[in-house]
Formats: sequence, C-alpha cells, structure tokens
Amino acid sequence: HFVVDSHAVDHFVYLLSSPSDDVREQAVWALGNIAGDSPALRDFVLRKNALQRLVGQLRLDCKLGLVRNATWTLSNFCRGKPAPDFATTR
Repeated sequence: HFVVDSHAVDHFVYLLSSPSDDVREQAVWALGNIAGDSPALRDFVLRKNALQRLVGQLRLDCKLGLVRNATWTLSNFCRGKPAPDFATTR
C-alpha cells in the first residue's frame, strides 16, 4: 500500500492527460494493478475519477497496447465483491 499511501493514484490519474502515449499507457497499467489488488483499492481508485479519465483513453487514434491495457484496467474497475458503487461508475 506504499504507492497508495504516497498519493501516487492522484498522480497516475493526472498522467492520463499526458501528451505521451507511453506515459498514458504506463499510468493505465499502474491504475489497473492497484484497482485489481482489492475491492477497497478498486473503490479508492474509482473515487479519484479514474474511470472517466480511463474511458477518455479509448480513442480511434490510440495505440493498440494502450487499448489493451485500458480494457484490462476497466475489467479490474468492475470486478470483485462487493461490486463497485454504481455512483462511482457513472
């Protein structure tokens, strides 16, 4: 939990706005790893508005690797029990 306790999630969400495809892809991957660790961390990441920023990565002109990582991260945002709060997934 060191990464989360160090406020890195806020930075990863911010990096989803980077002009660099590679930086955005790494931020997507990091958020997916954190969210996949536990339902509590998944919900924490979702409360940081990561879902809205993640969906913004799914564009026609983005790299295939980014689409694959974003799809995997999206699945981590939706998995686990209890299910995520619907309000955080709108």
